[in-house]
Amino acid sequence: MRDAVELEWAGIPAVAIIHETMAGTAEAMAQVSGMPDAAFTTVHYPHVPLAGWSEEEVGQVAKEVVEAVRRKLTQA
Repeated sequence: MRDAVELEWAGIPAVAIIHETMAGTAEAMAQVSGMPDAAFTTVHYPHVPLAGWSEEEVGQVAKEVVEAVRRKLTQA
């Protein structure tokens, strides 16, 4: 989340991809950073939050989040 906030500060649109178990932490980070509306989308189980994913899992996660990321980057 912090990387996405830093990119936004630099004027680069960003959407963080967060595991669902970390959504509350991401919201808190956005608040503390002064960007309560910072965009993020979540990844759900069966993907474990440790992010030690195989190439196949990375591809599956990308398929799951691509539309949400696109929507968040292009909304006014």
